[in-house]
Amino acid sequence: MDSKGDIENVNLLSNSLVKRNKTRWAIGATLVFLLLQCVVSGPQLLLSPLFTPTSQAPPVGMDSDLASGISWFACPDVTEFDCAFFSVPLSYATPVPDERVSLALRRYPATAPKDQYLGTLFTNPGGPGGSGTAYLVERGPALSKILSGRYDILSWDPRGVNMTTPPLGCYTTDFAEFLQEFKQTQLGLPMSPHYTLANDTLSPGAAAAQAGADEWYLRTDAYYQATVSSCAKNGNSKILSAVSTAHVVQDIRSMLFALGEEDVGLNYWGFSYGTILGATFSAMFPELLHRVLLDGVSDSVTYTRDMYTWGKSGMNDTHLVWEGFLKECAAAGPTRCALAGEGRSAEDIETLVWELEERLLAHPMPVAYTGLNSGILTASDVRLAIFAALYKPFAWPSLAKALAAAISGDGGPLIDMNGFQSLDERRDRDPLDNVFHRYMARPLSKPVGSPLSTEAIMCSDTLRSALLPPGATEPNQTYFRQWAEELALQSPTGENWARWIGRCRWWNVTAAEVYRGPWTKEEGLRKTKFPVVFFSMDADPVTPLSAATSMASGFGKDSATLVINRGYGHCSIAHPSMCVAKTMRAYFFDGVVPEWGTTCTSDPGQLFPDSSVLSQGEHVPHVASMTAEDVEIWEALQTLASSEHNMW
Repeated sequence: MDSKGDIENVNLLSNSLVKRNKTRWAIGATLVFLLLQCVVSGPQLLLSPLFTPTSQAPPVGMDSDLASGISWFACPDVTEFDCAFFSVPLSYATPVPDERVSLALRRYPATAPKDQYLGTLFTNPGGPGGSGTAYLVERGPALSKILSGRYDILSWDPRGVNMTTPPLGCYTTDFAEFLQEFKQTQLGLPMSPHYTLANDTLSPGAAAAQAGADEWYLRTDAYYQATVSSCAKNGNSKILSAVSTAHVVQDIRSMLFALGEEDVGLNYWGFSYGTILGATFSAMFPELLHRVLLDGVSDSVTYTRDMYTWGKSGMNDTHLVWEGFLKECAAAGPTRCALAGEGRSAEDIETLVWELEERLLAHPMPVAYTGLNSGILTASDVRLAIFAALYKPFAWPSLAKALAAAISGDGGPLIDMNGFQSLDERRDRDPLDNVFHRYMARPLSKPVGSPLSTEAIMCSDTLRSALLPPGATEPNQTYFRQWAEELALQSPTGENWARWIGRCRWWNVTAAEVYRGPWTKEEGLRKTKFPVVFFSMDADPVTPLSAATSMASGFGKDSATLVINRGYGHCSIAHPSMCVAKTMRAYFFDGVVPEWGTTCTSDPGQLFPDSSVLSQGEHVPHVASMTAEDVEIWEALQTLASSEHNMW
């Protein structure tokens, strides 16, 4: 194929790569920028020449005196972690010496004895656009406890994200970018009311929503174009065209070789979009896999080839999670769920919520300053809060309280759930004003996720032509609106999903390298060195079970297996199961591949628990009978389930 775009293609690390000492306990005290060049060889790497990867072949073209590995130092912000900056080529096609990307890495060191050490476990929180360095601070210790401290847990900021440089450059500060996103968010959603009058007459709320929809689509498209224009005017065109998943996969390969772990292969636990990243690595470099667990599986096939189909299929099970919230609230009763009432059914609770939304469509609720936010509560706020809470059942009691308060006339709790609590922290400041002396999106005490990073990566990966009417070269609002309205009918949170996907219609930066297949054995996908575990909840709001089933089937039973957990939320850690944890441990520790279709169930007592016994874990009946090791695992699972950092 022809090579196109600003960024070229691939090169390989040299055979003279000096392997890192596998026992990582000696930590470098000084910061060294490693100049690495690595290979990319992907079977169907589009917009670049094709390469056939040779098993275990190290990337070529690297100075051997700089190939001793990654120099770690104690992170100055959280000293129990290790940090590093790792240099890779901007282009993997024809590397230019002065054009490089400096990846920000963070590692939580293994705590087990050396004779139990299993190497490095890479992890990605999803997004795309999630910051691995921020995510690891919050979740690294708990992930390590689940795996008995036997791995170094490593994550990083992918290209275009947080502290990895160069930044995208579309805005001079994260606050300027935030204001652009904030203004767009204030437009709300193109609401499709779920509650209407029994006859064919439009209710006041439905009439208001219909009247405002035309303006919403016009204004939202204008905001999409403003973002693209900002990148065209101010952005770094070379990095903007080099942030695709295919580029990041090659960065992982570079890190694997620099760690000296290529003979063993990649150990990886990816969540949400991180499953697309892991599946792409598995497809491009099947000979380099050791243990790869993909948790909360997104459909890589439609993500890369037809984002409209990906968007709709991603909402396949959202209604199951919403119905679960309603059912479990009714069962919990008024002492544990604020929306419940004596004799109130799940259907009654749903009607209360849609009636609230209906009123807010016609008459937004004024909200006095809460200490965090003020303004008006809208129907969009209701829908956004529901969407966020469906990700993690731990948030369901808070959602119920906020909705109940709004029904009673107090919109403060609901505004705060959606709010921009970190607004003061985001105000204009020197973008280098942090301990690492490079661009940092915001303090590590908060989850980091940049909508612009998400847009740049996601829209680089997908086929833009599939988002346009047949034969068209420019976006068509009617075409998008028809799709968005169909999605709204399919899912109680469909409008929110549509708002994200609509961005890619306007994204006009061509990625220098993308991977769009093969994704199945029939298409030519090669057998992996060790089977990949595709894991799915059976009621996940954004990555349905059908996606995991389809992806695992495409890889084939000689390269993959499927594990299912009966529970709610996004990814396994949203609604924990000791069965899942032990299945994962057996896979990561001993290479025990679970049988296809292995099914677990989330442990009881976690949904709308009695707050009076929550801290003692007594709401989970079997905790008292657990071993000390199991209690530690369970506590780590609960830490992850209650984490502020959503998987994307």
